[in-house]
Amino acid sequence: MDANLKPRIDVAVAIVFNPAGQVLWGCRPEGKPYAGYWEFPGGKVEPDETVWQALVRELKEELDITATEGGPWFRIEHDYEHANVRLHLYRVWAFEGTPKPLEQQAFMWSSLVGNPGLFPILPATEPLLPKLAQPALMALSNYEAGFDACANRLEQALRRMESRVYVQFREKNLKGEALLRAFEHCNALCQKTGQAMLLNSSTWLHLQGHLEELPCPLHLTEAHLLSGQFKELLCVGASVHNTSSLAVAFERGLDYAVLGAVKETASHPERAAIGWKKFHDMALEARLPVYAIGGLGNADLHEARLHGAHGVAMLSRFRA
Repeated sequence: MDANLKPRIDVAVAIVFNPAGQVLWGCRPEGKPYAGYWEFPGGKVEPDETVWQALVRELKEELDITATEGGPWFRIEHDYEHANVRLHLYRVWAFEGTPKPLEQQAFMWSSLVGNPGLFPILPATEPLLPKLAQPALMALSNYEAGFDACANRLEQALRRMESRVYVQFREKNLKGEALLRAFEHCNALCQKTGQAMLLNSSTWLHLQGHLEELPCPLHLTEAHLLSGQFKELLCVGASVHNTSSLAVAFERGLDYAVLGAVKETASHPERAAIGWKKFHDMALEARLPVYAIGGLGNADLHEARLHGAHGVAMLSRFRA
């Protein structure tokens, strides 16, 4: 069927988390399209409903639980044979009741990280899993402000950290041996603590003469994202400041974007803060997970998620 002739269906999708960090999966029952496929619970948004209202209703009708707290994640579109579906992803981290299969469907709790052990998974859902499973926290290095201070901060935090973290090695002003020393420390620390290291593309330009090959995935600056550089290398994310750059990040197939500054920062005094309202509006249109950055710390994670952030990126305020 011609995509222009297909009906557009808005669907509320609930990623429901239990206290152990697992998410709730349901198996589509007989009589529905894609029967036997695993999916996140949810359903069609009716004309008189908000997405959250539809999500609460569907969870009650399907599983007899009442969602009490959650926040938007991002939304995507998927072209099925029968319809063009716009999926509104919401995280639900608080609910009342115990899940029951009111539609005689199978359901189970499983981790987002790694293979959930379910097959088959709905075509619109499966490609999203690596993006959804990314760490909620991103720490940015700052060795140029003082090697010992940055090294101690990262060491203490990463050694105590129980959750997964992205560590972005970003040094704007270090060069030569000082840059290499900082990189070697950060790289060794990430390997020792099992955390994923990312390399800022601007920093890579100064570091590549010291290394035989790219040591880890690149995080693109906004300038490098928009210029289309480094397409021959593994690039996973980018810094952005507006909706047009977010669109480029999605079109390039990146796993995430970092958007800000949400609050005013000493590192970028010339840049006005966008605030949580504007962040929320832009993140919903991003079509990929978005980290909030700018004057934020670990304690801001809940607020960030309420406004559609995947997580928070931090410089000096990163703590375990």
